[in-house]
Parts: sequence; structure tokens; C-alpha cells
Amino acid sequence: MSRTVAVVLAGGESRRFGRDKLAADLDGRTLLATTLDSLPPELPVVVVGPPRDVGREVTLVREEPPGGGPAAGLVAGIRAALDAGAERVVTLPGDAPAAGAGVRLLLDALDPADLAVAVGADGQVFPLQLALTRTGGARFLEAAGDGAGLSPRRLLQPLAPVRVLVGAAALRDVDVPTDLAEIGADPTA
Repeated sequence: MSRTVAVVLAGGESRRFGRDKLAADLDGRTLLATTLDSLPPELPVVVVGPPRDVGREVTLVREEPPGGGPAAGLVAGIRAALDAGAERVVTLPGDAPAAGAGVRLLLDALDPADLAVAVGADGQVFPLQLALTRTGGARFLEAAGDGAGLSPRRLLQPLAPVRVLVGAAALRDVDVPTDLAEIGADPTA
């Protein structure tokens, strides 16, 4: 089996949340730790963002510039994973506590595709939930440059990723404090 690395984006400023949402409590764990817990435990993980205690062995990297936005985070994470020898990379946002539930579906789409993106039942694209082969990663990095200030959605359009229907729970993220209460103790519901 080819080596797969997960990239978790954790560098946002949480403006709408009002404080560091990834440190917010979700049933006794931080939101970021809950998201990491949704991943298979044997999967190596790169976390893009400031240093944090996440309760799991991870490689930490920063986007350039720090706070440069989600496309810059994708660039830093994908580059780090490929530099570490990954044959396949899966990406997810740190604020989607059940995002790991969509990992297998995204990775399965990489045969024969080289780039896949999660979509919801309504067709909405979730550009931070990707799977890429080394070739797809190279295409993404070439198109993105440093990624600073780019829209991940617009960046993906010309790359024509395969669209993968992923369950609603895996796509739910936290933007404001009331989202935590709605997700509650079972983020997979």
C-alpha cells in the first residue's frame, strides 16, 4: 500500500468565532483534537498552524506567510507531506470534527484520478477536503504558487478534480460558538 499522509489545516484566525476555535472544548477535548481523533490512528499527520498540544504525534508546519489563508495552508501541508515521501495526501480542515469519516471515500477516488474533492449532497464543493496523488499534488502546487490570498475553490476549478460525495457529518465545520452546541457530544451525527 502506498504511504498516505493526512494534512490538517489549523492556521486560521477564528474571526467569526471570536477566539481560537480549535482550542474550544467539544465534549472534553479540543475541537482540533476531536478532528484528529476522527482520522485512522496509524495515519501520519501534518498539522498546518501554530504549535499546539494535540495529544497525538504530528508534524507541525506553518503556511507562508502565517495567516496567509487556507490555500497557503494547503500549499504548506501538501508540500510537507510530499517532501516526507507521501504517495497520497488527504487534506481536511481542523474545524470539522468528523472530517476523518470522508478520508476513505476521497482516497478511493484516486484510482485512476490524481485529485479528488469532497462534495455535499447538494453539490456544494468543500475545497479543503481533498485527496491527491504525488502527480495531483505537483499539479496543485504548480497552480497555487505560494497560495497566499488565493481562493481554494477557484484554484481547484481548472484542475478538474473528481467530485466525491461525502456524508454530511464529515462536512460539518465550526464557524461560530453555537456550532459547537449543535454538533454536541457526537460529531458524527
